[in-house]
Amino acid sequence: MTDQTMDWRDQAEIDNAAVGALVAAVGPDTFAALKLQFAADFQSLSDTHIQARRDGDEASARAAAHGLRGAALNVGLKRLGHLAGALERGEHSDEAELPAVLASSVSCLMASGQS
Repeated sequence: MTDQTMDWRDQAEIDNAAVGALVAAVGPDTFAALKLQFAADFQSLSDTHIQARRDGDEASARAAAHGLRGAALNVGLKRLGHLAGALERGEHSDEAELPAVLASSVSCLMASGQS
């Protein structure tokens, strides 16, 4: 089964190779500073998705989920990225899991990239 067909629950929380590549590209000090911005961006996109769903604005909800998916996968947060991808596709059965997955993923990100 490939990453694309795996259920989000079956994904690794974080892709350490992706994190390592990012740290190598920007340096450990810059990465450490960026992690706070990443966390804030993930939270904002999650909040936007949730509020749009409450408001019945599916286009905005999907757009926020799309942004969250891309941002999470770009920094190696596989589980969060794949859950956001499911939400982007309109698969809302696991939507209530988003806050917990977000918190866990951000925690892993904050602990990553340290020498």
